[in-house]
Amino acid sequence: MSSLRLELLGDFMIRSADGSLATIGAKKSQALLAYLAVKPGQHVSREKLAGLLWSSTGPDQARQSLRQTLSTVRKELSQIAPRQKTLIEEGDLLSLDSSVTCDAPEMEALIATGTEAGIAQALDLYRGDFLDGFYINEERFDQFVIGERDRLHRLALRAHAQMVELQSRSGRLDEAIATAQRSLRLDILQEPMHRTLMRLYLQSGDLVEALQQYELCAKVLKRELSIEPDAETKALQREIVQLRAKRGAAASTAVETKKTVLVVEDNALSRELTKAVLKSAGYSVVVAKDGAEAMMLVGRDKIDLLLIDVDLPYIDGHSLLQAMHENGVNVPAVFISGLPGEDVEIRAFEVGAADFIRKPVTNSVLLARVAKVMKDA
Repeated sequence: MSSLRLELLGDFMIRSADGSLATIGAKKSQALLAYLAVKPGQHVSREKLAGLLWSSTGPDQARQSLRQTLSTVRKELSQIAPRQKTLIEEGDLLSLDSSVTCDAPEMEALIATGTEAGIAQALDLYRGDFLDGFYINEERFDQFVIGERDRLHRLALRAHAQMVELQSRSGRLDEAIATAQRSLRLDILQEPMHRTLMRLYLQSGDLVEALQQYELCAKVLKRELSIEPDAETKALQREIVQLRAKRGAAASTAVETKKTVLVVEDNALSRELTKAVLKSAGYSVVVAKDGAEAMMLVGRDKIDLLLIDVDLPYIDGHSLLQAMHENGVNVPAVFISGLPGEDVEIRAFEVGAADFIRKPVTNSVLLARVAKVMKDA
């Protein structure tokens, strides 16, 4: 069981065994514990610690300051962990007991496993940069902090990149996108990660987001570094623009080539059912409940096929088609009727029907007959 835990990724925090926040008052005391915690299992000489934490004073004064600080630290640690000696002193050497845990070395160890689970835990530990905003105005210690901060920051970015690769390789694009975004929040100037995110959006089919990511990348690089995206990033952006243009052209062609069927049927249920069947097959469908409305629609819209019921109010289907032909409207027509006898079918062909279907009719037969007439037209 941990006697205490130091959290150095982000703001300096120290927790007791039960997880509650504890206090170490002086910044030099915090600095001493932080230095020992990032080197678990290692012993550090008093001379080195004195030179590190009091580099601006003479050796004698530095050793005296270290003795005073150690006395204070012992008292504070005994209050935080009264049942265990956490500061180990062996002659001239100092270390922390193995029961003391620290997030920074834990993160390194988890990343070193190379496993997805390990890297995920490591990224959760990275709350922010090492001892973020922590300085004691001692050159040697502050340089140590700056070096560790940069090293661990780079390690965290590499871990994010590893996680993105693992997630995208297994097809979890949404998770990979979220991880890439998280990485950019740590360092917005990562142009390779901007490219990775563009590719992930491209894989997911979101070309708009991919192009917006390029615009963000270009804007940030210009503002912060006064440079443009490199050749690889620009080439990827052009590729996405070209793909978007092709998709737009394909969509326009699809819209242009989509055939429109006018369903003329006075029975509302039959009309809606027929409309649904035709739309599910990819046709554009307009409907009319009688001959008069059908005449108006044919004059207004581009119609590729008429599907006409014979028994219509006001003007029957035969008369409707004949009137259309007389007015120069020559659209292929398929009659569909449940009226008995051969005369109704013969009359349909006499007025220029392309086909005649008797009710009841199955959806598959209806679609097959409509497709044939469309093909022959």
